Amino acid sequence: MISFSVRSTLARVLMILGAILGMLMIAWMALYLSVAQLNWLESVRGTTPYFACGRALLYTLIVAGWAAALRRRPTPADQQRLKRLGLIGFSSIILVELSRV
Repeated sequence: MISFSVRSTLARVLMILGAILGMLMIAWMALYLSVAQLNWLESVRGTTPYFACGRALLYTLIVAGWAAALRRRPTPADQQRLKRLGLIGFSSIILVELSRV
């Protein structure tokens, strides 16, 4: 019988691999889109400011949640993990926004 910690680690690894597979499938499908399939974007370009406000609100909520998690005074190991996760998340947001330019 598999112990609980091994089972939870296995579940985490499978979830991460599933997320990576999903991202790769989306990227693969995006590579094969034709120009005709991208014409629907023309009508969406007028609503770009709304998407920018939504992204700004989402990023604000993420930062507020991260700060609230740090304020709970977790153990030093968990606090280090939270800081590392925040740095990875912040870097990811920067990379996503820079790729939109």
